Amino acid sequence: MRKPLVSVLINNFNKENFCEKAVKSAFYQNYTKTEIIFYDDNSSDLSLNKIDFLKKKKKYKKLKVIKNKSRGITSSYNQIKGIIRSLKKSKGQIICLLDSDDWFKKNKIKEVVNFFNKNKNQDILFDKPVFFFENGETKKINTQYDTRKNKWPKFPPTSCISLRKKNLESVIKKVFSSDYPDLWIDFRLASFFAIKKKQFNLLNNHLTFYRQSETSFDKRYNKFLNVAWWRRRNQAFDFISQIDKKNSKNHQTFDYYLTRAINQLFSIF
Repeated sequence: MRKPLVSVLINNFNKENFCEKAVKSAFYQNYTKTEIIFYDDNSSDLSLNKIDFLKKKKKYKKLKVIKNKSRGITSSYNQIKGIIRSLKKSKGQIICLLDSDDWFKKNKIKEVVNFFNKNKNQDILFDKPVFFFENGETKKINTQYDTRKNKWPKFPPTSCISLRKKNLESVIKKVFSSDYPDLWIDFRLASFFAIKKKQFNLLNNHLTFYRQSETSFDKRYNKFLNVAWWRRRNQAFDFISQIDKKNSKNHQTFDYYLTRAINQLFSIF
């Protein structure tokens, strides 16, 4: 596996202003044994027009495009379903996930391959994000990503996740439950691998540009006063209790009971 094929799975919905940059960043890597799969989740903007035009160019002829014609109502499930469909079309031994408004540094895939070549028993890898703001400013924020006792790990976003395909295929079926509509694929994968498989690998390199929107959830609201934030935490505790049933009582901390109490309070009003 010295030079494995790497599949980059790009998920897109209505990101016409950014999706080309994501695709180009996957093609212009200094590691060339790659395949790029672009999944469009029934976008209503010009995303597909731009990708179809790009695909006509010689450089991008090998770009694989999946066009979903029926989008569900729950965004987190739509994302997971898109990854599952792209995964079935992929042939690589290593999978790199990429949201279509983010993009990779030129050396990312080479760094990922080097790690998996040196760590045969590890199945998941995170790299650090470079935060990209709407005014063009970039910032390397040194968040302390790591596992946490009796809780889910602190992890980088989806576009910073790479995995061995054979393990992702089995794990994604285990984490795809419709009981947690507020939990996205990054939380599910990071928590499952950290808690069930005791794996949390982080490259000390900022290899992914992570776009920040002024309309993002955490920017719009004081999270401690927001019902959706507490609901998401409640689902997070339910999720880790499900995947770690033997040790579910270990997760029942003060934070757990506080989250439960606040959710019950919100349900009254």
